[in-house]
Amino acid sequence: MKKNYVFKIVFLLLFFLMSSKSFSQHTDLVDDSQTQILPDTTKSYFIPDPSHKGMKWSRTKNKWFTAKLGFAPILDYNANFQNQDSKNQVGTQESRFDIRSARVMLSGKINFKNPWQYLISVEYKGFDRPEDADQIGITDLKFVIPITKNSDIIVGKIKETFIYEMVGDAANLPHFERILNPFFNSRNNGLIYRHFFLNNRISASAGAYSSWPTSEKSFSDSDATYTARITALPKWNNEGKEFVHIAIGMRYVDVKNNIVRLKGKNESNISSYYVDTGTLNAPHQFNLSFEQLWSLDNFSVLMEYVHNWTPTYDLGMQQFSGYYVTGSYIFSGEQRPYDQKAAYARRIKPTGKYGAWEIIGRVGSNDLETRDVQGGINNHYSLGLNWWATNYWKTGFIYGVGNLDKNDVTGVTNSLQFRIQWIY
Repeated sequence: MKKNYVFKIVFLLLFFLMSSKSFSQHTDLVDDSQTQILPDTTKSYFIPDPSHKGMKWSRTKNKWFTAKLGFAPILDYNANFQNQDSKNQVGTQESRFDIRSARVMLSGKINFKNPWQYLISVEYKGFDRPEDADQIGITDLKFVIPITKNSDIIVGKIKETFIYEMVGDAANLPHFERILNPFFNSRNNGLIYRHFFLNNRISASAGAYSSWPTSEKSFSDSDATYTARITALPKWNNEGKEFVHIAIGMRYVDVKNNIVRLKGKNESNISSYYVDTGTLNAPHQFNLSFEQLWSLDNFSVLMEYVHNWTPTYDLGMQQFSGYYVTGSYIFSGEQRPYDQKAAYARRIKPTGKYGAWEIIGRVGSNDLETRDVQGGINNHYSLGLNWWATNYWKTGFIYGVGNLDKNDVTGVTNSLQFRIQWIY
């Protein structure tokens, strides 16, 4: 009981300014550990980059704090082509533009004896924002507090320490959209402890979260979530030109209202939910994930698998799973620099005038089908091309095929996705 009161007081102090509608389930992109990428003034890109000097107005510092404005506008166009079985399963999927994200960030340091890092981001989301939510909402409200040289605490409205796709920034990934959405929550209110070992070759993090106070429920009636992630770099050669990243993650959700529901889209921000368990009567759910990123200079393979156990009252133990494998080859020789503090690979920094071209292939699946739950199996295959035009600009397209197996019928959705983003 005493523990719950302490937890409640901490949350109240941090979030009393936040309304319930500011909580966003599926926003992403840049966190406070994203290093500011400054253009090389000796290079002249085909598409002009803003100069460090020209963006001086976006930065300030004094003896108390530093502050830097950041921006992350992303615009998509999604075109969908379905067979009749697919339309019968999920309805007609429209083709249209989507403001995937329009985010403004303020980040920097608070100059205590051991400086704190902070990140505040506000985001406008267009067509994909729920009808009952405000058009503008707080995405991040995060403080990173150093404890020792090798450890820190992160507190606020933050990402959970679970699933490689979600831990880092979506704008850095080879593929456009995450596939393992049924198994994670984008942002949650809580606290994370991180510790680094062996010159950051190993990291361990654990977090505790509650949907209170940004939900309308009381603290005692709000779901409690606990996560952990352990990462390692068993191979690290040529200053990170060749490396292997492996990780294992855990996520446990204590469900207060005994309702669990897993659902996922067709790797599109605007699609309907293709796989959906419906509501399951269960006291909790447990997820276990495995990650591997193998990078050899300009070639990389990213793999992830997650398994879910949901012990329902009426159907017994139900198990669901998802996975993906993404291959990437960068023609001009660049690679994603690995951030040992974030345990994640950042975005490509092009070295040539005409940027960096990257070809990607991906296969993935969400299996929410059991003998008792007909949530469907969605297999997705895609091939795409990214152009990292400058340190800030990226555009690309992906052709994908989604096969939904549900109720002994296979619906097929062919899709073309186009994206342009500017991340500063």
